[in-house]
Amino acid sequence: MSDAITIGEILQSWLAAREVRDNSAFDHWQAGMSLQRLDKDDFLIRAGDRSRHIFFIHSGLLRLYYTSADGKERNKAFYGPGQVAGAVSAAISGNPASFSIQALEPAVVARADFDQLYRHAHRQPEMSRVVIGLLAEAFIRNEQREAMLLTCSAEGRYQWLIDNQPELLRRLPQFHIASYIGVDAVSLSRLKRKFRPQQ
Repeated sequence: MSDAITIGEILQSWLAAREVRDNSAFDHWQAGMSLQRLDKDDFLIRAGDRSRHIFFIHSGLLRLYYTSADGKERNKAFYGPGQVAGAVSAAISGNPASFSIQALEPAVVARADFDQLYRHAHRQPEMSRVVIGLLAEAFIRNEQREAMLLTCSAEGRYQWLIDNQPELLRRLPQFHIASYIGVDAVSLSRLKRKFRPQQ
């Protein structure tokens, strides 16, 4: 992990990947961003927090998860370098976040005010395009995961993970994988034996 990374480099890399060529529209917004370093198990957001921030991930792995009334945790998503995480619906609505965001590995992120980006997007076409892109990415990702959970068998869900996010199989403890694809530990062990040649 480089100690020399700057907020500008993180943002510019992310914008370039989305073919944003004029970064000047983001200068004022970038000025309000801050660099945040996380140790393993640190939280960016806890369920119930009010947060208007999104986080550009430079390094590490973040877990988004829900906690049920009886204290059980259910993994919603995992985000790594080059991706953006945050409780976007909470940022837009002003409501408390419904899930937590935790670092599973030491991480470096750039924290940005999504509310400010959202409010000023109508005045800057490039900012507007970025907001639409962020929301579209979140919608597509959630729709794909929802379809996987609701329409696939346990074998189909494990195959989906192999096809779409194989790096998680190498980086995550087994209990996190089981929670993510909605199976118990015994079922996951059976699936791993069955799919071992593909991994």
